[in-house]
Amino acid sequence: MKKIARKHGGLCAGSEIGKAGYDMTYAIAYLRDFAMTYGFLGDSFETFVPWSSLMAMITSTKECIEREHRQRALPGTPLVSCRITQLYDEGACVYFYFCMNFTQVQNPSRVFDEIETAARRVIMKNGGSLSHHHGVGKIRAPFMDTVNPNNMKKVCTALKNAFDPENIFGANNGTYHSNQ
Repeated sequence: MKKIARKHGGLCAGSEIGKAGYDMTYAIAYLRDFAMTYGFLGDSFETFVPWSSLMAMITSTKECIEREHRQRALPGTPLVSCRITQLYDEGACVYFYFCMNFTQVQNPSRVFDEIETAARRVIMKNGGSLSHHHGVGKIRAPFMDTVNPNNMKKVCTALKNAFDPENIFGANNGTYHSNQ
């Protein structure tokens, strides 16, 4: 594994680093809030991608984020990285990390979301999935019409309306984003 990782610019960090990474997931929200006090906004997003598309998807997604950042003339250089967290016979789960300086940026959350949305389009264009395990939620909801056929949306909406006519559970998430 180490030889393969080195050949492709990767790093084998070992199982202890992996365990520390899981522990870190609990601290990330606090680190994100801390970074925001210093003008930095960052988050992670994940996908599943088949092995045959892995390298092209990673390269294209990183290039997209850097290009979107540059086109908006945002301050500094974006931090863009990724790691593979789960391996399967068919492919891998890839987490992307993106952090940007938002000093003097108007509506930085909107700008961040726009860049992440552009990255998500590139991920999907290059064989990645809408999500691996985080689900769709509100941020990815607009993509649902591109990944599911209209009949699937009708079936899911009918089930949702039958079981949750007040739209309380998962309100306006995923397939149900157009329900008001």
